[in-house]
Amino acid sequence: MTGTNTDLLTDSFAYTRPDEVHALLDSLRQEAPVCYVNPEGIRPYWAVTRYEDIKYIESHPELFSAEPRAVIILEELEKVNLERFGDIQGVKTLVHMDGDQHTKLRRITRDWFMPANIKRMRDHVESIAAGFIEAMEGKNGECDFAADIAFWYPLRVVLQLIGVPEQDEQHILTLTQHLFAPEGYVTDEQDVTAIYLGAVQGMADYFTQLAEARRADPKDDIASVLANAEVDGEALDPFTLTSYFVLLATAGHDTTSASIAGGLLALLQHPEQLQLLRDEPERLNAAADEMIRWVTPVKHFARTVLEDTELGGQKIPKGDTVMMLFDSANRDESAIANAREFDITRPASRHLAFGHGRHNCLGSHLARMEIETFYRLLLPRLESIELAGEPQFIPSHFVSGLQSLPIRYLFKG
Repeated sequence: MTGTNTDLLTDSFAYTRPDEVHALLDSLRQEAPVCYVNPEGIRPYWAVTRYEDIKYIESHPELFSAEPRAVIILEELEKVNLERFGDIQGVKTLVHMDGDQHTKLRRITRDWFMPANIKRMRDHVESIAAGFIEAMEGKNGECDFAADIAFWYPLRVVLQLIGVPEQDEQHILTLTQHLFAPEGYVTDEQDVTAIYLGAVQGMADYFTQLAEARRADPKDDIASVLANAEVDGEALDPFTLTSYFVLLATAGHDTTSASIAGGLLALLQHPEQLQLLRDEPERLNAAADEMIRWVTPVKHFARTVLEDTELGGQKIPKGDTVMMLFDSANRDESAIANAREFDITRPASRHLAFGHGRHNCLGSHLARMEIETFYRLLLPRLESIELAGEPQFIPSHFVSGLQSLPIRYLFKG
């Protein structure tokens, strides 16, 4: 596309400048909604930016497969992953598979994330949220809301659900950050590939030990369910088991963390919305969903085209990759009215931040409840709140959000 730098779509550091990425996505939606991209060091793909086209892809798994390329990564990393783990992605989670295998594996933990169980968890989640709000109050009126609070609260919720002890939270957080944003941790000694491989191996080592412990001594947690699960009479193989743990431990907190931090930034940048939410707290459920749409933490997933097809006026051959840019879909005003405005009064949103169809996020109910709970407890405690520095964003074109959000605040006497 002439005059448009589509390489930014897979430039992780471009996502530290979200306004620049949004401007590119706006342009692509208007001028080239299905656009062929051939960046250096990455196998080519079709960038899909319009809501209806992305929803169509998600609705037709018989034409667009999550296997084998669910996330766009460096070609060199794909090769190393294939050699070391037997899969180009390094893991094979629910988001990386289709068909009966996906259905059967999803069924293992599905009930843990359904509304009835989430409702039973509310009091416990509320106590965790209250603890982090107390920690925030103890920081003398200033903190980095992203790094000090938002990273940790959803992490504790999901890790306790899995069965990971509190003393291991930092280890899992570090591995997650290295997995989703390896570019941000490159040193003279370690390149992107080494950091990514280290994170995958670290996750495998940790969760293999956890599974072994739960086979020997089962408890009332997801680790015990997974460690002792069977599909068609067979226990999960080590690679599948590790991948399942990786999905729950990472997606279960990183996306919610991004929405909580990004939601606060949106409220601070739109003070009339903050005041409305304080005046009318009954809007919290809608506000939580709007925060998720506005942030859209998962920036993309990819699909492999199974048959020659046409999308957005472009003929796409069998075997090609399409990249679904969810952040673009959620700002597509042809599908969502006033989509480029942050609006907590928005009626039931049609956003695609949780995906659509069979790959709809398993933890969507938990995420909404965590966000609503946190702000329901926080906002009545605040006398005032404002930015105290420049927000910084995580360098990742896959899952990203705020890395730092300095704030200044005063709690009521």
